[in-house]
Amino acid sequence: MAYTSTFLVSNIHCPSCVSYVQDTLHGIPGIQSIQTSLIDQVIRVKHAQDSTREVIVSELIKAAFEVQHVTTIRPDGVQSHDSDVSPSPINGRLSRYRWLMSRAQRKHIENCKACQREKGQTSRPRLTWASVTRLRRQALPRKTPTDEEAAVSGDTLAEDKLSNKHVDSAGEETVPSDYVATVSIGGMTCASCTSTITKGLESLDFVDSANVNLMTDNARVMYHGPKGNSEKLIETIEDLGYEAVIDDIRPSVQEKPPSEGSDEDHKVTLSIEGMTCGSCVGTITRGLKELPFIQDVNIDLVGNRGDITFSGKQHLEAILEKIDDLGYDATVVKLEGTAKSTQAPKEERTVQLRIDGMYCEHCPENIRTAIQSALSTASGSMYTITQLPTLKDPVITVTYRSSPQLNIRSFIAAIDASHEALKASVYHPPTLEERSRRLQRKEMKYILWRLLFSGIVAIPTLIIGVVYMSLVPESNPTRRWWEQPILAGQAMRIEWALFFMTTPVMFFGTDLFHVRAFKEIKAMWRPNSKIPILRRFYRFGSMNLLISAGASVAYFSSLAVLIMDATTKSPDTRHHHSSDTYFDTVTFLTFFILIGRFLEAYSKTKTGDAVAMLSNLRPSTALLVMDDANGKASSSTETIPVDQLETGDLVQIPHGTSPPTDGIIDNQGTFLFDESSLTGESKPVTKTYGDEVFTGSVNVSDPVRIRVTGVGGTSMLDRIVNVVREGQAKRAPIERIADILTGYFVPVITLIAIITWVIWMGLGLSGALPQAWLDVSRGGWPFWSLEFAIAVFVVACPCGIGLAAPTALFVGGGLAAKHGVLVQGGGEAFQEASKLNAIVFDKTGTLTEGQMRVTDFEVISSHGRDAALDDSVILASSRMLEESSTHPIAKAIASYCAENSTSVSIEQEEIKEVPGQGMTGRFLVRGNSSTSRYEIALGNERLLQSICAPESAESGLPTKKDEASVTIKGEDYYLTPILGKHQSLGHSTAIFAFREVPEDAEKAKSPSSYRALAVFAIADPIRSEAPQVLQSIRSAGLDIHMCTGDNRTTALAIASQLGIPASNVRAGVLPQDKASYIRELQGISSGEPSGPKGRRKIIAFVGDGTNDTPALSAADVSIALSSGSDVAITTASFILLNSDLNTILALVKLAKRVFLRVKLNFGWAAVYNLCLVPVAAGVFFAIGANDHHAGWRFSPVWASIAMAASSVSVVTSSLALRLPEVEISKWRWRK
Repeated sequence: MAYTSTFLVSNIHCPSCVSYVQDTLHGIPGIQSIQTSLIDQVIRVKHAQDSTREVIVSELIKAAFEVQHVTTIRPDGVQSHDSDVSPSPINGRLSRYRWLMSRAQRKHIENCKACQREKGQTSRPRLTWASVTRLRRQALPRKTPTDEEAAVSGDTLAEDKLSNKHVDSAGEETVPSDYVATVSIGGMTCASCTSTITKGLESLDFVDSANVNLMTDNARVMYHGPKGNSEKLIETIEDLGYEAVIDDIRPSVQEKPPSEGSDEDHKVTLSIEGMTCGSCVGTITRGLKELPFIQDVNIDLVGNRGDITFSGKQHLEAILEKIDDLGYDATVVKLEGTAKSTQAPKEERTVQLRIDGMYCEHCPENIRTAIQSALSTASGSMYTITQLPTLKDPVITVTYRSSPQLNIRSFIAAIDASHEALKASVYHPPTLEERSRRLQRKEMKYILWRLLFSGIVAIPTLIIGVVYMSLVPESNPTRRWWEQPILAGQAMRIEWALFFMTTPVMFFGTDLFHVRAFKEIKAMWRPNSKIPILRRFYRFGSMNLLISAGASVAYFSSLAVLIMDATTKSPDTRHHHSSDTYFDTVTFLTFFILIGRFLEAYSKTKTGDAVAMLSNLRPSTALLVMDDANGKASSSTETIPVDQLETGDLVQIPHGTSPPTDGIIDNQGTFLFDESSLTGESKPVTKTYGDEVFTGSVNVSDPVRIRVTGVGGTSMLDRIVNVVREGQAKRAPIERIADILTGYFVPVITLIAIITWVIWMGLGLSGALPQAWLDVSRGGWPFWSLEFAIAVFVVACPCGIGLAAPTALFVGGGLAAKHGVLVQGGGEAFQEASKLNAIVFDKTGTLTEGQMRVTDFEVISSHGRDAALDDSVILASSRMLEESSTHPIAKAIASYCAENSTSVSIEQEEIKEVPGQGMTGRFLVRGNSSTSRYEIALGNERLLQSICAPESAESGLPTKKDEASVTIKGEDYYLTPILGKHQSLGHSTAIFAFREVPEDAEKAKSPSSYRALAVFAIADPIRSEAPQVLQSIRSAGLDIHMCTGDNRTTALAIASQLGIPASNVRAGVLPQDKASYIRELQGISSGEPSGPKGRRKIIAFVGDGTNDTPALSAADVSIALSSGSDVAITTASFILLNSDLNTILALVKLAKRVFLRVKLNFGWAAVYNLCLVPVAAGVFFAIGANDHHAGWRFSPVWASIAMAASSVSVVTSSLALRLPEVEISKWRWRK
């Protein structure tokens, strides 16, 4: 359990930044994990305490990172913090509007009586408030005023002071009397700490209740005002020896908190540790039901959880103590109240409304009064204005319970009606993707301006420095004119011209590299830096430092030469034959590097389009069906923004449009919806009355009306976006290699550049190099050798190495989403899926259609059975048993019994589920003249064999025994052939067995044996595409296995139809046995790796999620077939949104493609640097050289072009994954 904070940082751009982030945050206590994304420019940190967020922000800013925005998610998934960090830049147009703004404000004061009273002015009826408003609207863009705009002149109006006041629905403007404070507490280690703090807080007379959570290290305290009592809470906690920080304080929106002694119903969700079998479930269930206040108990063995409904919140401790007394550990996960009324409780909704047209400090008061006046007559209105708007932040926050008379449209209408100048709309804080795209656009614009400037300067530089100095003959008069000394000494016209053109480029075109490099070095060497001294010498810098160093060395060495020429008196008037400076190199170097940076930034925006593409599926408007005078739906509709919809609204969906939110069909008839954008399923899905439809799908049939069921980020599309977003944040293990390489890249390149310069200078000064190679007249061999060092600085590029994996994985995640696959496991899932050796399939609902139906119901024999147990009783009791289970076979039996059973007098007393086997229960059957009590079991053969084994007298549940020694009392002569007949056809079977429970207590101690009475045969057709898909997977070199809880005969029958060898079938297994089978295939259980080259096998498991949790957790790659409502529930690596097995084949191929591209990108980037760095250092300089002329060397200009091509080529390679795949041969899919 941890807080997850996401930091949007604008200057993260290369792998060295990733390494630097790790070094910066490594020493902060309480940090559990750090993930950095170069694509989104975000840092995700999991930390134990909420207060750690501020420490992280401080450290990042000290380390020269530009933190723009911070979002924090609590351990329970609720957003607890969302704010900007750095102040927004001053609008460039502010100065142009300064006079208009002050003038409009003065005119407003002339027509605003409230402002006149404050300033002692008289009214001038020349202009109305509306006209002033229109004037300002025409003069200024529609946006939230910044701090600078709110204080542009001496006439700026004072900030509204009402933001901390709260307004209730009764119209009373008061400071709230009750508050809820969330406090982060440090230093808690055990339950004793929570108890100490709770008692200390509750001892304060103004505290109503205190709930201290050890897992999340925080406390939720309800207390009476004033609001400043929160300081006493902190003092009390600190006096107890703990650290405390206020996270949040909000007014209590409850009318009155229930007293401890109230009988209000509550439902608690517990995490229960120590359960191992069905006996544990029975023990806890019976123990809790002994408590008088318990209403319902539901214990989940597989999920290790329990849902208990009880009356009286004060009894929660008694429940926990009871479970503890039974020998188990329980932890509260969630506690919520339940409504006693028959209607579902209406949840509170908090919305923010943006108000345009506010101009003075009296506007918030006018808005508050208007809302109170308009909504005071609303029947049952209950709302709270938790934040009033201000001039700086014209956003009002309202919390309310939706009703026909009170909804979001009511508030908007009340504000709009208060004055014609005011306009309200729903305000949504920018999402992480929107902020990231905004930063990317800002970065591109930032680079583009410098690129254009450098390009303009590069044109005359090319003409003067290259054309006239290299291509034009020396006898050309223009060249001779450029080579003449001017101003001072021997400095030529061309040197001065290049100096004046290059200097602006040096300090404007490359300023982003200089500034960032300086901040990085300064942050590393700051007085309070936590980076060890030694590490500062072998792990420092980034790509910015390399570019800055290369440009600086070229510029300042050229400046030194220019100064020497200008201060040297020329003995004659002879002109120079060439320029000895590198000024032109600086210009071209900057120009080409900026081209590369711009193309890289543009390409990166294209790799992360998956979330944006999904978000764009949601329409922006909706056709709301209006009510008539009687409150019934009419035929008229009104177009409204989607944000104004409420749960329960009726919305019209025309042909060819998408539902604005999730909802249920409200029309009779059959309709078709295309869900291919969500699930990848190409065939339209049939929907009827009451079926759920999802936003993002398209109505391809007649117009239909739906009833809205989800608003405010709860739709299936929102859950898909969240899964894709979380998956993109998870890094592949191979990316750690890039982190290691790039962490040492800059120091190594810097060392190589220095060594290169020293070696060439030493060779020149020692006379080892011919004098003809020295082609400069100033600076000698040291200046001549600098060109090699500059080229090394410039050509080396760690960006390509760092972008190799994330760009490919981002593109791969988007492609997977198009196929209806959500990559929840991120890069690690892709990496594991690319190395698969075998895939294990669950049978029911995976290889089969999952639409199970009962094909036959046979009574074994009527001989010897009780007269009370006729067919109607068998069907009725079977229905009651199976309705308590969610297994597909149980649903099929329950449906069959519901269709064929008649009314009988039967009562259920106790029902239990035995995972992987079936259901057992005790029933009271009332006949015409007698009443009998029976224990009934319905399940597979393992269940019948286990219940015939000796039972534990204490728990009443079966104990394990060797199956071969157990027989079922009954007509074996008939039972065996019936089972064999159906199982040979691939049918699943469920056996109905019973035994009578005597009323006599003595006889009840030795009950009779179970007798098999009837058999249900259940058929589940094999998916039509399954044989072809499995054959294609085998052709790709993967082994196919099947693991099922069904009996072996049925499993082998299905396997034979699919071509799966009998040796690869494991049948009759429990859920935990599936996990054991996975580990057996991996080679873990035997302790001997079974994969190639001594590595264990990589195993994938494919299941529908029913009883598959242990297997999904054990597999290296877990693939879950999920319906829309289960998108975010499973913890699988991949979630398939459709049931077509072809998606699995596409997933396997895509994983191999993506990771092959990752390896290709890594290889290309690494080889690129390994080859070009020696070339730039002059390894091949001697080729073609002799004593009379020098050889060819890699100039810094060409080095800059090569460096830019490195990262651009890597990103382009990743984007190429979007191109249609052409399989030249099948070698790539084989091991």
